[in-house]
Amino acid sequence: MFTSTVKFCDDVIFIKPFCDFFGINYRNQCRVIERDPILKTSSTKRYSLLVFGDKRERLAVTKRAFITWILKLNDQIVHISLREKLRDYQTLIFDFMFGSIDREESIRKTYDRLNKLKRLKNKISDEIRKCDRDIASYLQGKFGQTSLQFFNPKQIG
Repeated sequence: MFTSTVKFCDDVIFIKPFCDFFGINYRNQCRVIERDPILKTSSTKRYSLLVFGDKRERLAVTKRAFITWILKLNDQIVHISLREKLRDYQTLIFDFMFGSIDREESIRKTYDRLNKLKRLKNKISDEIRKCDRDIASYLQGKFGQTSLQFFNPKQIG
């Protein structure tokens, strides 16, 4: 339910997928958001080819405003068969949104750590190659005398 209703575009969420899912009048909700002094400052118009397949602008709000708007919704505006789902949604949306934020933060830290480990791996590989060259050079210098030829093998035969 959440993945079909929460559609991100950068740092905002479109409200249309939610309205479509619950059969809520989208234009009416746009007016509700534009009249609310808190929600209005957290809303913008954006388009997304990926989400909607066109360049028509639709209302989008920040994560915090999305949760505020959802929690303010009266379950009487949805069909009776969807009221229980809406109440469940209102109860769980905070956990979903901030759970995903925690997960994003965790993944971001893991990604940064991976990049650091890759840099260290490259640095270690360079150091290993340098040590190998130094050892090979030393061994070549130390034991290279044993390969000196004191006579030409063609002269023997």
